[in-house]
Amino acid sequence: MSRLQKYYPFFASALLMWIVLWLIYPHYQYYIDPDGTAYLTISKRYAGGDIQRAINGYWSPWACWLTAGLIKLGLQAIPASVIINALGATGFLYISQSFFLRFGIVRKMQWMLNITLAFFLCYAIFWQSFDDLWECFFLLGALRLMLIEEFKNRPALWVIMGVIGALAYFAKAYSFPFFILNTICCAWFIAKGNKIQWLKISFVAVGVMVLCGLPWIVALHHKYGIWTTSTSGTLNMSWYLVGHPHWKPGIDLLIPPAYPDSPYYWEDPWFANGDTPHFWDSWHLFGLQILRLGYNLYKLLRSMLELSVFFPVVAVIALFSLKAKKLAAIFNDDKRILILSFLLFPIGYLLVNFESRYIWYMMPLGMVIGGLIIQQYTSVLSDLRFQFLFILTFLIFPSWEFYKMYNVGIDAWKIAQELKQRQIQGSFVAYAEPGSGIQRLERIAYFSGNSLYIITKKEFPEPQLLNQIRLYHINNKLVYDESSYSADLKRSQMLDEQQNSIPAIYFELKDVNGGIKVYHITP
Repeated sequence: MSRLQKYYPFFASALLMWIVLWLIYPHYQYYIDPDGTAYLTISKRYAGGDIQRAINGYWSPWACWLTAGLIKLGLQAIPASVIINALGATGFLYISQSFFLRFGIVRKMQWMLNITLAFFLCYAIFWQSFDDLWECFFLLGALRLMLIEEFKNRPALWVIMGVIGALAYFAKAYSFPFFILNTICCAWFIAKGNKIQWLKISFVAVGVMVLCGLPWIVALHHKYGIWTTSTSGTLNMSWYLVGHPHWKPGIDLLIPPAYPDSPYYWEDPWFANGDTPHFWDSWHLFGLQILRLGYNLYKLLRSMLELSVFFPVVAVIALFSLKAKKLAAIFNDDKRILILSFLLFPIGYLLVNFESRYIWYMMPLGMVIGGLIIQQYTSVLSDLRFQFLFILTFLIFPSWEFYKMYNVGIDAWKIAQELKQRQIQGSFVAYAEPGSGIQRLERIAYFSGNSLYIITKKEFPEPQLLNQIRLYHINNKLVYDESSYSADLKRSQMLDEQQNSIPAIYFELKDVNGGIKVYHITP
């Protein structure tokens, strides 16, 4: 079988994925999470030459750079981001087939796995429009490079691996520490006890990665005044440890956007954040971190179950294969390197948080491990029906999420178009419940080109809000009532300090639940 024929499952599945994306795009194009609005805004800044504000320590730059390139060519930001993410997904699909071939997954299962991944990736492309899929592609590519037979004795491959590691870091900051850990640990097995060879491989690969990533680290230092590979690790560890951010002094009721033209503060939360407590600061925080670790282990289990109900079983077998003699017969030589990388990947998230997208890197590796078990462990598991059941479970959670994402965000887009038509521009303040309510508001802000000031408290005196509105020179207060009591909203009033009614516009839109009222605030 020629090399081209070996990749037929990839070509067919990639084509299927792009066709499905083209068909479903109209119904998912407005699904933009808060991370997405930040990335899209940053991409526009790069495309417009606003480099200083585009450089961002919280959001990784790779997909922003690529999306900005398509914007410069004339595409709109959202379709440009979907195309770029789909290219990352295509790479993810290709490298997965390369692993299936490398470890001898049977042809029928290769086809089933590729088709399954194609549908999964259609979900992943819209669920997380930036960074995760590109990170997985690059890290999997680096691992696949290490599994080339002549890798140990070819320094040029070590250099290439280091460059790929830097690209993975540009795609997502988590890759920086993981690439170092993964390289050092896997290189030990590759060198087979030869310490000099192990040190050479590790030093060259890690050194090239750090050297290539250094310009970005210097750019972050120039902007923030600290040496860091990313501000996301520090902020996320702090937030998840204490359960909420500590705002900077002076931030009271309202959180201002990162820049005057930002959709809202999430474009760069570093500027709104104050203290960043760590678990080593006190025994109390250390105790909280221990509790957080236990909770994150539960979230890791839940995230694995979202990938597949068999995934925790695969993880347990992978763990025991490092010691169990019976399993060692299946998972020997290069398979141990794959298993080691599979087990190392989630370690860095144990102190922070888990979502299933955080461990997408493990998905094709878990498919290989599961496939090898099915093929070699017992004749019962080799049954085609069991193979089909194993593979089908990878589509359960994405299918449910796809259903929930259908046409999500189109209501915010319609509201934004109405705001534009009525020439309601500038900045606005609004309150919404955390979660879907905040996401709706940030979409409205992004689609309308306005800036959103988030209200931090559920209950507050109206004079305090007015004082904050005056302080930040906010133009409008937006109230969105999606309940059946929009008539009450229509009759409600907002009064200034002299108890005069503030001018307001009330409107309802077709196919958008509830009513929207916008109060125009004069200076």
